Amino acid sequence: MKRYLPFILIAAVLLVAIGAGVIFFQHRKQSRPTVAVSTFGRPGAEPPHLRGSLDAPVQLEEFGDFECEPCSMLWPILTDIEQEYGERLAVIFRQHPLSNHRNALAAARAAEAAGLQNRFWEMHDSLYRNRAVWVPALDPRPYFEAYAGYLGLDLTRFKRDLEGPEVAKRIAADQDRGASLKVDRTPVIFINGQLMPFTNWPDEDIRKTIDAALNNKK
Repeated sequence: MKRYLPFILIAAVLLVAIGAGVIFFQHRKQSRPTVAVSTFGRPGAEPPHLRGSLDAPVQLEEFGDFECEPCSMLWPILTDIEQEYGERLAVIFRQHPLSNHRNALAAARAAEAAGLQNRFWEMHDSLYRNRAVWVPALDPRPYFEAYAGYLGLDLTRFKRDLEGPEVAKRIAADQDRGASLKVDRTPVIFINGQLMPFTNWPDEDIRKTIDAALNNKK
């Protein structure tokens, strides 16, 4: 037994070291922030809906309304820009349904309810893609439920979450952030905290601002 004691001690030390390493790695993984959220203004919904790389040097934050026509026109532009810049760009969407848009709040709720099943961006795209269908509807919920079904969501949960407190809380938090930044219309875009003026040629101006932000990071 004494002959094997040194080997047993070495094995025990190795096991302790490996275990400590695993715990340290898990702690670091859990402690890592899910997204690099801007520090200006009030925080908004946490975690925010982000598409792109967590380590992107440029963050584009959009305050949008799914019923808003200019927002729907901006949607394919941002989609192209996301693909163009890849991991250099992170895009955050904030809910800012306008009170004068009859179905905007219901659409925001649909997107957030889908988000609770990790399908926010898929619902986001569906709402903009089908905007001409659900916007004029007196009751858009059957359309939203159809989109949820197409996305493979649990429809019972989706219907429940539409009017649930978590969805309402997230929308209110985004609206609170918008109010702190004096957002009074849609779409409104911030790039690394810089307010973007919305022009007739938004794609050119957005690209110029992103490029300038990338150059500042060098």
